[in-house]
Amino acid sequence: MLRRPQPRPDPTCVGYAICLLDVYMGMYYNTIIGWAVYYLVASFRSELPWTSCHNSWNTPNCTPIMELAVNNYSKSPATEFFERSVLEEYKSDGLDRIGPIKWSLALCVLAVFLLVYFSLWKGVKSTGKTLECDHWTSSIDPQRKKPQLSGFLPTK
Repeated sequence: MLRRPQPRPDPTCVGYAICLLDVYMGMYYNTIIGWAVYYLVASFRSELPWTSCHNSWNTPNCTPIMELAVNNYSKSPATEFFERSVLEEYKSDGLDRIGPIKWSLALCVLAVFLLVYFSLWKGVKSTGKTLECDHWTSSIDPQRKKPQLSGFLPTK
């Protein structure tokens, strides 16, 4: 009986595929961090834009968080802020027509990409110097490290 040979991928193709996957993952995570930067910039207002229903992007279904019902079509102001102000989903008809570019969000994502680029630009040596400086300052003032470590400590 003849055995069919098993396909073996070329090792260089596997390397290219891994690099391409890393690029896509970097774009995905940097986009999410770009949303966080957008939220950070939006939070510098006196009233947070995702706490009220009196904004231009809100719909009649917007209901304050204390008045939300479970079984109706009401939406929280935070949900409407994300869907209608940050993503502007209502301007898109689907994947075939995704709508115009939102320049404020594109600038936030670009800022994240530039931050990642410049933090990796000099390589590990400059990052190591930063960590060494952090080590010396934390040995001088160990109380400064407590908020950073509190996320890793077990709670009862």
